[in-house]
Amino acid sequence: MIKSAFQALFCVILISLSLGLKAQNITKSPYSIIGLGELVYTGNAQTYSLGQTNQGFRTPFAVNYLNPASYSAFLTTNIEAGATYSLANISGANSSSQVNNSWISYINFGVPLSAKRGIGFSFGAAPYTSVGYNIVSEVQIPQDTFSILAQNNYVGRGGLTKFYLGYGMRLHRLVSVGANANYVYGEVSNTTQLLIPSKYNMFNTNEDNSYFVNGWLIDLGTQLHDTFSILKQNERIEYNWVVGANYTPQTNFAGEQNYLLRSLPIGSSTGIKDTIFKEESAAGTVVSPASWKLGFSFARKDKWALMADVKGTNWSDFTALGRKDSLRNSLSYHLGFSYIPDSKSKNILGRIEYRLGGRYEKSNLAVFGTGVDVLAITAGLGIPMGRTRSRLNLGAEWMQRGTLENGLIKEEYFRVFIGITFADKWFYRYRYD
Repeated sequence: MIKSAFQALFCVILISLSLGLKAQNITKSPYSIIGLGELVYTGNAQTYSLGQTNQGFRTPFAVNYLNPASYSAFLTTNIEAGATYSLANISGANSSSQVNNSWISYINFGVPLSAKRGIGFSFGAAPYTSVGYNIVSEVQIPQDTFSILAQNNYVGRGGLTKFYLGYGMRLHRLVSVGANANYVYGEVSNTTQLLIPSKYNMFNTNEDNSYFVNGWLIDLGTQLHDTFSILKQNERIEYNWVVGANYTPQTNFAGEQNYLLRSLPIGSSTGIKDTIFKEESAAGTVVSPASWKLGFSFARKDKWALMADVKGTNWSDFTALGRKDSLRNSLSYHLGFSYIPDSKSKNILGRIEYRLGGRYEKSNLAVFGTGVDVLAITAGLGIPMGRTRSRLNLGAEWMQRGTLENGLIKEEYFRVFIGITFADKWFYRYRYD
């Protein structure tokens, strides 16, 4: 009775958190000015710690949303939630600043519809992209006999949120397939102000540009998997391998743009002098490009696992209401390794899973012809909760993005993330009381 009440309360809390996902301020990066913002990793804390490897990640006791074929492995009802704290040092050619923020990373539910036949169902929510920048730059305004030194302020906020429903099934002992239907929606707002010193007796200007985006995104996943054992010194040792792939076709989201250009009073960044141009509810299309993921894992059961992924997205195909941006095709490489000293130990320290990972990404950003690449190292712990399959997942990441070359921005991040996974048998009818 107490257990059931706790489970129900936990579900209510997760649903309440999911409703607040879209209101989060996830990034403060100047690079989020490009496209629809900075992409947010939507995998769980386990795969994050493993260098964001996920295509070969297949377990009965956690939700791997990033390959829906893994749902066919469910043996328990799995409920997950995670959060991230980020501390960043953002450096330019002449200055640097520190920023920090935190957010709810994901909320996932996974249910085995038929463990015997390998059929599973999952649903959940996570942030998809985030915009959050405040950039100040100087600009020269030429006049007949002189030029005016003015200031441009660029401010952006918002982002997209993703809700998903997924289904996975085992077609054969060695083959599983699955699909996610993701509903993506949100708003991205960009404001640009031109501020001219009041001594020139000229009006300032304010430009507001907002996009409302919504639509469906489909993920198609497959996993080839098998187990085998070796008899060694009278002990049978079990191994398993998984080869996974995921494909997301190019999708056209519905987009709606509101544009407002106003003049501001002399020497002021607030108030309204005149409306110069206004356009509301201009409909169009936002093209979300195709992406693919490929990976594998090889593991000794309850001891160690090695994983690797490669992922790519055709971001050069991205457009927002007919407008392209400074985006290029992305390609990333990921490695992960985990180790459990003694899964049968009575001491909890022996049953902790230690995780290590790394990734290199040729990101989708290119500014002034210079690519903005990413290098990251991750580490984490999977701490058992009693003698159950539930775990508290803790992790940390050091990440570097960008360069100081060609006037770009260099960012260094230290992130701490936490996730909790409850794995238990729900919705079972017992034959005996």
